[in-house]
Amino acid sequence: MPPAHSPDLVRRNFRIDLFGGICAGIFAAVLLAFMPVVVRRMGGSTFDVALVVAGPFIGHLLSPIGIYLLSGLNPVRVVAGVVTTSRAVFLAGMLVATTPLMLSMTTLAFWIVTIANIAAYTTVMAAIYPSRERAQAMGRVRMGVAVASIASAAVAGVLIDAIAAQLVFAAATVVSLPGAIAFFWIRDEGRTEANARRPIHHVAREVWSDGRYRRLMSANTVFGLGNLMNATVIPLMLVDHFDAPNSFVGGLAALSSLVAIAGYWFWGRLIDRGSSLQLSAYNAALLLLVPLTYLLAPNVWFLLPVAPVIGIVNAGFDITYHTNVVQAAPPGRVLDYATAQSFILGVRGTIAPFLASLLLGIVEPRVVLLVIMALMITGLVMYFRAVREFAPSREAERVPVAEPEPAGS
Repeated sequence: MPPAHSPDLVRRNFRIDLFGGICAGIFAAVLLAFMPVVVRRMGGSTFDVALVVAGPFIGHLLSPIGIYLLSGLNPVRVVAGVVTTSRAVFLAGMLVATTPLMLSMTTLAFWIVTIANIAAYTTVMAAIYPSRERAQAMGRVRMGVAVASIASAAVAGVLIDAIAAQLVFAAATVVSLPGAIAFFWIRDEGRTEANARRPIHHVAREVWSDGRYRRLMSANTVFGLGNLMNATVIPLMLVDHFDAPNSFVGGLAALSSLVAIAGYWFWGRLIDRGSSLQLSAYNAALLLLVPLTYLLAPNVWFLLPVAPVIGIVNAGFDITYHTNVVQAAPPGRVLDYATAQSFILGVRGTIAPFLASLLLGIVEPRVVLLVIMALMITGLVMYFRAVREFAPSREAERVPVAEPEPAGS
């Protein structure tokens, strides 16, 4: 059993994690809010936009390869090295990109590199924070991310209307690099030993044999397929249907980040006191308001109420993506389950944007939104059923009375 966490070291790691998060927030707000819109305004096709939206998920789809290649290395150094490299790649791309396709391909390359560290990051978070404080610590870091995102999105929206978008993306990347480098100074007290390299098909077979987790991931896939189609339809509607200026898009992102500040505090406290999986199910249900709003809104100003919903939901998903794995995985198997979760997210996230793009070539966006809502409702029903299998009473049945598991493990 590892020694108890040193309070001084936990605080030190938290400060480094917070600084890295603030730098990441400056970068991510610009990339996520504006890249799909910029690509479209430059004359990019629906395929170009879908490629941008699918970028993170293609990264997740390929993540088992990266995780396999990086196995055997110290997880802290993996996280720091991969994030630093990915942002350097993105910066180089922004300095030469002149067409929508070049912007899309640079974004895709960034995500493929950066997502390679996702399982290592989950492992590090599980190691450097005590179980009863983990979600709150992660929530506070992400509150810093949200604050940085507010200012970044608002400023970027004005700048992109005035100067070349590539320069704005490059500047945000430069500002974010110190945060990536700082992660090298995280100290884990030996809790994140390098994992032995295991064949990917062995990991897949073992995780697939866990029926409860398989049903949970199946529900995630159905719900997520619909939800992630939103990410392709919404930028197109903002440009083509609502004719929203970049400053308005920045304002929506800033409002979402503002509400996310409270959301991170709220979800962090709830998760440490209850079931991460159950709370993520309620959080997912709120997302139905997003396609419903875009379906019914008569003009761009009616989109404002959805921004707080997105802020609350994004805050919950950002934390529970990692804490769900810690709750669902058997002891010592967090890396394997995180790898499986990342891959499955990659599958649905890669399919969703191109499926949406295909449907948009056949029917109008509002009809696609109805398809999205049908998938989300079906997935929610499946998800609530799957989460019940992880209820505390069932967890107790799996653990011998003589060897109780500590809370939050």
